[in-house]
Amino acid sequence: MKNNEPPKNPLNGKKIALFILYITIALLLFFTVLSMNDLPAIGKQLQSVDFRYVLLAVLMVLLYLATYPLSLCILTKARKCNIKMSTTYTIAMTEHFFNGITPLATGGQPFQAHAFSKSKIKISESTGLLLTNLIIYMFVTTGFSFLGLFFFDTLTASADPWWIPIIIAGYVLNFLMCLFIASLGASSRIRNGLVRFICFLCKFRIFKWVRPKVDGIKTYFEQVQAAFDDLLKKKKQFVIAVITKIISFTFLYSSSFFILLSMDIPATASHHFLTLAGTSFAVTAVGFIPTPGASGGVEGSAGQVFKSIIVFIAGESILATVSAVANGVMLIWRLISYYVVMFISLMFYIGLEIYHKRRAKKRKALRAQFPDSEEFADTMDFSDTQDTQRTE
Repeated sequence: MKNNEPPKNPLNGKKIALFILYITIALLLFFTVLSMNDLPAIGKQLQSVDFRYVLLAVLMVLLYLATYPLSLCILTKARKCNIKMSTTYTIAMTEHFFNGITPLATGGQPFQAHAFSKSKIKISESTGLLLTNLIIYMFVTTGFSFLGLFFFDTLTASADPWWIPIIIAGYVLNFLMCLFIASLGASSRIRNGLVRFICFLCKFRIFKWVRPKVDGIKTYFEQVQAAFDDLLKKKKQFVIAVITKIISFTFLYSSSFFILLSMDIPATASHHFLTLAGTSFAVTAVGFIPTPGASGGVEGSAGQVFKSIIVFIAGESILATVSAVANGVMLIWRLISYYVVMFISLMFYIGLEIYHKRRAKKRKALRAQFPDSEEFADTMDFSDTQDTQRTE
């Protein structure tokens, strides 16, 4: 594996076909969950929605989107990478789309590494950045979800009994994943264990093509961990990045509070934190479901949690219609927090592709103008800032 060699474009024909399939699956699961409920009753509840509060919920999601990329921009600046902040911001915004259309949200980081490589950021460098950013993301979302455990009785009071084992499994798996990702960035034992495992696989004929790349893979892991370690040492920037992510998810999880108000639930400011923690609680519990955007699971879990919150706020007088109201809240929240977010992220991806194609044309023109100086053409095309690219 050559350290400066860009990864293959993750958007080949097969991948695009798979993405279309994943989106179709997500939509089918979304409508399946709705069909398992009383659709006429849900529709009746939605007729009385106060769209002023829905717009406030949309604003919360837009603020979430606006602040989400800041952590990666801060980390990139801390590493003094030779790339415009606007480019980094756009690359960070594409994460929602690729995570949202792939099982277990696995598509975002590989595409971002590819996008960074187009701006001449080495793969080991971008992987270290993305790994650090992922750890910040996981620590913040896990922290929010653990706050939900303080309201466990309230959030599960009206939930179906089958919901409890899913919560336990979801929280255990999420916590273990956090530990693994952190260890991957910091532990030399984990790194050496991965290299030994790869060497073991190389003993089999089917993996013989990996043998010449083992040394490169080992160097790659070492450089990723070096970048990760360097970022952790920049405590001020790291803490600021964490704070921006906390602010971002506060906006996202707050959107459900305004949706409750739009459905005429008598929520007050004192219920805001409960709703915020409950929304995070619902998402974390089903994050392990291997469907695009955890489709099917999130809709089901959110409906259960919102039902418990609504009964807690409005009292038992709403029991006759609580399921329809809760699923109405879930429907609006899921549309703006998942599908609208993916659409906006897709627009950023399209803009990024246009940007890279224009830069490629400029590079081609420079090479034609200076045929004896290809390195000069590359420098003129990709030099985004006055900073010098950090060398390993």
